[in-house]
Amino acid sequence: MSAIAGALSSRRFISLLPWFAGAILVAGLVTFLIVFFGNTSKVEPINKAAGPPVRSVDQRTVPLDPKISRLANQFMRIAVGGKDAVKAYEISGPGIRQGMTLAQWKRDWSNPDVGVPIIPYPIDKVSASPFRIDYSYPKQALLEVALLPKKGAGIKAQIFFIGFKKLGGANGHWVVNYWAPHNSIATPSQ
Repeated sequence: MSAIAGALSSRRFISLLPWFAGAILVAGLVTFLIVFFGNTSKVEPINKAAGPPVRSVDQRTVPLDPKISRLANQFMRIAVGGKDAVKAYEISGPGIRQGMTLAQWKRDWSNPDVGVPIIPYPIDKVSASPFRIDYSYPKQALLEVALLPKKGAGIKAQIFFIGFKKLGGANGHWVVNYWAPHNSIATPSQ
């Protein structure tokens, strides 16, 4: 008799065989229950009365409206530089205003504990602000603007995203709807 045949016919193996079979049966039962009852979401019938499904439409890109670059410079000079609360409110869109009224905006403009949702930057110390167009659509645009400080200004250059939205109909006007720094990962100096 071989060693394997001897081990399989031993009293100890034969007494443990029902326990192994039971464990395999329980594992199979648990697996079945998880697979069969694991998806608890309900299958909802399609409501055809709600109309046709909304399809996402690829927006066509358009050349950047010259008004956008002028508005970007105005926003950075007035709002980011902290010059005029009322004018900054007028050229800011709902994404920046965040539901604030003009009275709230003016109240919080100079309060460092509250402030308005515009990340400041010392614009007076900027020598250049080149930008790159991320996208330009008929009713929205996004630029990346690099604020490059003058030599000896003591501040670091920073890249910001600035987003624009066109409000109104055919004769609508552009507003700045987004202003945030470009994320950068700090790397150790060598």
